[in-house]
Amino acid sequence: MEATMIKNRYEAIYPKLTNLFSWTIDKRVLLSIAGIYALGEKEFDARRLREVADALKKRSGLFSPVRGQFHPLIAALLDASGEGAQELAENLFEKQEILRELGFRNTIHSYLAATLLPDEEREARREAIAGKMLYDEMKRRHRFLTSDDDYTFAVLLGSQADHPSELADRMHRYYQDLKMHGFRFGNELQWMSQTITYGNAAYEESRSTTASEIRGRLKSEGLKVKPIHYPAIGLLTVFHVEQSQVDRIVETAKTLSEMKLFRWYKEMALSAAIQSVLMEMTTGEQAAHIGIAASVEQVLRAQQAIMASSGAAAATAASSSGGGGDGGS
Repeated sequence: MEATMIKNRYEAIYPKLTNLFSWTIDKRVLLSIAGIYALGEKEFDARRLREVADALKKRSGLFSPVRGQFHPLIAALLDASGEGAQELAENLFEKQEILRELGFRNTIHSYLAATLLPDEEREARREAIAGKMLYDEMKRRHRFLTSDDDYTFAVLLGSQADHPSELADRMHRYYQDLKMHGFRFGNELQWMSQTITYGNAAYEESRSTTASEIRGRLKSEGLKVKPIHYPAIGLLTVFHVEQSQVDRIVETAKTLSEMKLFRWYKEMALSAAIQSVLMEMTTGEQAAHIGIAASVEQVLRAQQAIMASSGAAAATAASSSGGGGDGGS
């Protein structure tokens, strides 16, 4: 999708979102929601989204994590994934209950993880169990770093792990390698170490080098790469991004950064630009070659959700450190 078209979509969708939801919703969340439709295939329909949001509110308790800041985000993720507001809401709570029974805490992240589970109960339970096994292994290696914000990728990646312990070991190795390449340690780097394992059974030392090179290319174009971008860079590494695609990321990021919408949220402009290219890469020969085309839409939805839920904290951390990049070279 061309940069101008993406810009026009944001300009058309964002005002409708502000009319639909309270002004108290963080702008980063609304920008993430706008991106779900601006970068995706499903057309934005305010009436349909409102129906899903109302169904969620009706189904949830007063103090449910689904309410508040992330209520519109969950509604948009569900709306983008299917049809039928009541059914989508019921399915979400049924799948989240499966996760809760397995020991996942009742937080916004367990609901985000629930959006990735299939609707069929037996399959949903199987993938939830696999996700819990992987999460527990991740927790053993990073006791204090691993928390509920890792639920989404644990559920997503758990189903591809024949041996959760071995997959968690690979994640840990990538985490250490990426630190050596100048990526800032923390939650975002852990997410990156998770995404970089996707679709690949064996450890590849070259992946960390490639990820560093991709970051370097973006920074050489004057873009500020921050920890919030790490998981997306991991996916670009998985999909063997080419220079022409990096050029398009740069063009789109700069086009969006010039918009009033992104004036104070330029890190989200780069996120959107990366995702726009990833969305196209997942439908082409690269996805078929890696063999993960069937699941990659879920990867991107998880990426959007996690970035939205952590965006405010990441931006605060960045501003407190002077608004710079990630500290890498």
